[in-house]
Amino acid sequence: MKNTIILASGLLLASSAFASTTTVSDNATFKTDAYSSKAEAYNAGFDLSESVKAMDQSQLRFNLPVQSYTLVKNINVGQSEVTVEEFASSKGDIQYRAIVDVDYQFNANESN
Repeated sequence: MKNTIILASGLLLASSAFASTTTVSDNATFKTDAYSSKAEAYNAGFDLSESVKAMDQSQLRFNLPVQSYTLVKNINVGQSEVTVEEFASSKGDIQYRAIVDVDYQFNANESN
């Protein structure tokens, strides 16, 4: 019994040595709805940017593409950039939408 406990403890310690924490830097892109003016699209883009920055950790895990990593911790939202794109769904109907590019970092466990 004593040998089994020692063996189990050794395996537990050895397996934790193969898991490492890594810092991942990435970015995500969000688009707003269509607006009739550039000013409205920019306002919506900056509102969306502020909304992402105000999210808590669980909301960030859900809204940012981090699902391919295990044990994601400490998601930090960095800079964001808002651009406006002009598009038309029909001839003569020009609309605008904001594209928000958000930089973020997080720590994740990686199995080797």
